[in-house]
Formats: sequence, structure tokens, C-alpha cells
Amino acid sequence: MKKRILTAIICCFTSISFAQLVQGELKIKEQSKLELTVQSNKAVNLYADFRENKYPIQFAFTGNSIPVNSDKKAVVQFVFTTIVKKDGKVVGTTKRNPIPFFPGDMFMPVETFDFISILSNLQSISEDRISEIPKGNYEIYLEAKPVGVKGEIASARLYLKI
Repeated sequence: MKKRILTAIICCFTSISFAQLVQGELKIKEQSKLELTVQSNKAVNLYADFRENKYPIQFAFTGNSIPVNSDKKAVVQFVFTTIVKKDGKVVGTTKRNPIPFFPGDMFMPVETFDFISILSNLQSISEDRISEIPKGNYEIYLEAKPVGVKGEIASARLYLKI
């Protein structure tokens, strides 16, 4: 009798653990942590490097029992968060409204994460300093959190030295 109860409990927890679960990762240039030392302190040049795929941002996830939409396709919404630290102190954060995605691997535009705008607005804005990033050591965290399902997406970190 005890063996049957134990088996029933294990089956119950096993089925719960596979219900609506996602797993995945964010990477920059195929790495979860990337260190960059840039010669130019212009945010627009950094933006161009990302737009020209010098540093592609990759997002991949899989899942179990993911809800399906009216087209019978599995869809998960994600909230993308960006945290920028300068010399260990948070200088900016952004959080986007949920965006729906199908499971798989994809490249993300740099605009998904607003770190370029955060970096470019740290300097006082004057015509001769537009888009300048103050010198320092930056940590940029890129995060994706699923909405309405369990699971975790491994975040990416960009260490930027100006």
C-alpha cells in the first residue's frame, strides 16, 4: 500500500514538473558572457557594430506543454529586461512589454534591449557630445522572463570597457 501511494505521488510530481515549462538562453556572439574593449566612446558606433552583426544577440528556447494559439502553434510571451551598471552601480534599467515567440533559435535585434539608449544618455547632451559614453567599466545584463509558464532563460552579460 505504501509503495502504491509513493508511486502515485512521484507520478503526480513528475507530471507537474513537465507542465508548461520553458528552458533557453540568451547569448552575445555565441557566449553567455562577452568582454569588449572599444576604442570609440560613441554609442552610435557600438549600435552600428550590433546592427552589422559583429556581435549578434541570439535567443533560443524549448518547452514542454506550451500553450497553443488559435493557429495551433506553441507561443510563449517574454518580458525582456536590460540592466546597465557603470563601475558596479546601476545607471539604467528598461523592461519591455511582453512579446510573443515560437520556440526555437533566433537572432534578436539590438533594439530589443535598450542598452544603447541608456549608454548614450549618460553624458550631458550637447551638440558636441551627442552619443558619447562616459569612460568606465560597464556591465550590461540582458534577461528574458517567460510570462504565464514556468522555466528560466539563462541571461547574457556584456562587459564593456570604454
